[in-house]
Amino acid sequence: MEWKNGAKCAVCLTFDFDADTSWRNILRRCNIERDNPVVISIGEYGPRAALPRILRLLKSHDIKAGFFVPGEVADRFANAVKDIHNAGHEVGHHGYHHKNPARLTPSEEIEELERGSTALENITGYKPVGYRAPAADLSPHTYSLLANHGLIYDSTMMNDDIPYIVEIEGRKIVELPIRWMLDDWVYFGFNMFPALAYQSGISSQEKVFEIWSAEFEAIYDEGLYFMLTMHPQIMGVPSRSKMLDRLIHLMKSKGDVWFATPREIAEFWLEHGGD
Repeated sequence: MEWKNGAKCAVCLTFDFDADTSWRNILRRCNIERDNPVVISIGEYGPRAALPRILRLLKSHDIKAGFFVPGEVADRFANAVKDIHNAGHEVGHHGYHHKNPARLTPSEEIEELERGSTALENITGYKPVGYRAPAADLSPHTYSLLANHGLIYDSTMMNDDIPYIVEIEGRKIVELPIRWMLDDWVYFGFNMFPALAYQSGISSQEKVFEIWSAEFEAIYDEGLYFMLTMHPQIMGVPSRSKMLDRLIHLMKSKGDVWFATPREIAEFWLEHGGD
């Protein structure tokens, strides 16, 4: 297919700005009665050190990205979210407490959507138009609730190489698929404690560059879209941000790649209907 301005391939860089919410939820699920300060500090690295580095990198390339932010993070780290917004990046919905929607009742899921939207709107001045489910899971009600809430896209499913449209109750939701192989957490999301949490090990950034660059080259050859899912606390360390810089240089070297926010891709898909 042909992307905007005749581009052969679309690239969408996204970040789940969870801060410490993921780790707090992990501790609770593991029945840890207190918030381990060292575990929590891993998430705090995101707004404290990693996000400024990521924003500098994106600015150096003049690229706008998408940041999916839980409302609780927006409330507690408002200045960090303001920095994202003021840099021109899209701020997307990521729940309020970063709770898995499949574990919630419909009324609880509605509350998460409403509180999350309000928290983000208080900072950006607009309601988010896109959603990525915390914990990469959807309930049977999620699509309907997203449509009712005025959202135009979701970015959680993993069942295609390009966006597609979900018809729900007479309305359209664009699904922007993701994949685990293009998610930084599966390679780098290690923590020693608690033992039931992520123990995937710590990969070499060279190995990940090899995987991601090879996938980009294949996607480019087929004219598809490249959706990268990252987390500031994971990708924002110095060596990994250098690797991301190299990957962006590779993408730019093609000359006909459209770098877009999730919203831009969703709106393009709604307008062109995938034609």
